[in-house]
Amino acid sequence: MKLTSNYIFLILFSLILCDSDIDNILNKSFNRLKSQDISFDCSLKIQSISEEPVNLKFNFSSYWLDSLNFYSYLIFLSPIDYKSTEIWSHHSDDVTVRRRMPLNNEIITIDDELEGLDIISFLKFDDMYTEIKKNEVSLKNSTYNKENVYVITSYKKKNKRKVVKFFINKKDYSLMKVEWTNKRGILNKVLEFNDWQKIDEIRLSKSIIYEDIKKGTKTSCKLSNLSLKKLSNEKINLIKSGFEN
Repeated sequence: MKLTSNYIFLILFSLILCDSDIDNILNKSFNRLKSQDISFDCSLKIQSISEEPVNLKFNFSSYWLDSLNFYSYLIFLSPIDYKSTEIWSHHSDDVTVRRRMPLNNEIITIDDELEGLDIISFLKFDDMYTEIKKNEVSLKNSTYNKENVYVITSYKKKNKRKVVKFFINKKDYSLMKVEWTNKRGILNKVLEFNDWQKIDEIRLSKSIIYEDIKKGTKTSCKLSNLSLKKLSNEKINLIKSGFEN
C-alpha cells in the first residue's frame, strides 16, 4: 500500500541505549501481534497527484498455523470491478499470493503488487526487521503525540542521512510512526498509526496513513469491526483453501 499524513512530533533527547536493548524493543514491537488471529473491515483510499482517487473496501482475516506460517484472506466488497475478488497469502520462508476473480472462478498465483495488499505487511515486519539488523542503529527517548516513545534510528555507515526512524510506544511497544529520509536527509516517506482502540487488552490502530512524498501518493486506511478472537474452523478452512491445489 502507499500511504501518508500530516504529522506532529516533539523530540526530547535524553538517553542512548545499547544494541541489545534496541533489539529487544524492536523484537517486542514487530512481533506484538505474532500468533494472534485478527480480522477487520477496511476502507482504503489511494490518492495520487497524477490520477483520480481510488476507493476500496474489503474484509480481512489472518491466521497463524504456527510460529513460521502466517495465512491471510481478503475479499473485496467494492468498487464493482473489484467486488467478490478474493486474495489469499501465505508467509513462511517465501511469500505466496493467490487470487480468484468472480468472472472465471479460477485460483491463480500472482505477484504481491495488487492495490490494497500491503495492508498485510502492517501485520508482519519480518523483512524490515531483518534489514534493520544489518544496519547501524541508535535509540533515544522522546515524546510523540503526548506519548512517551522510543525513537530507533536505522542507517548505514556510508550514509547517516539516509535513515529509517521508528517511533515505538514505551508502554505497550506499539509502533506509532515510521519515517524514511533519503541520502540528502530529506523526508521521503511516512507511515503513521492513529485512532487507537484497546481490544482484549491489546491496543490497535484503526487509522493507518502512508505517504510516499517523492512519488506524490497517499493511502489512508480506516479499520472497523476489529477482532482478535480466535477464528472459527470454518473461517480457518476458508483462509487455507486458496492453497489446496
